[in-house]
Amino acid sequence: MPVHSFTFDNIAPEASSPAPDRVLAGIPKGEVRNGYESADGNKLAGEWSCTEGVWRVSYSEWEYCYILEGDVRLTSDNGSVVEVSAGGNLVIEPGFEGVWQNLTPVKKLYVIDLAAEAGSV
Repeated sequence: MPVHSFTFDNIAPEASSPAPDRVLAGIPKGEVRNGYESADGNKLAGEWSCTEGVWRVSYSEWEYCYILEGDVRLTSDNGSVVEVSAGGNLVIEPGFEGVWQNLTPVKKLYVIDLAAEAGSV
């Protein structure tokens, strides 16, 4: 079916926290409600929330985020900084490496393409 509709009311949350060896500050605890997965498993859409904290990230996937609540800061390894608050949007391309910081508790909607490759988006 080419059109999918979902709500998060009937989706049980799954724990989703950064790996302990990636955490730089705080004790970020999160959860995810994945509402959509493509037949090939490469495209996902859902809702993610997490407490305050700072951790290293390395993206091999492409991700769009709409920040519903909170404030985030992404700092790339080259030093560029992007801050987004509730109502803001992010696109993170494959190859991004740096630090994700939840300045406050955060809730976001996401769309992820796991099949994207660095340099191809």
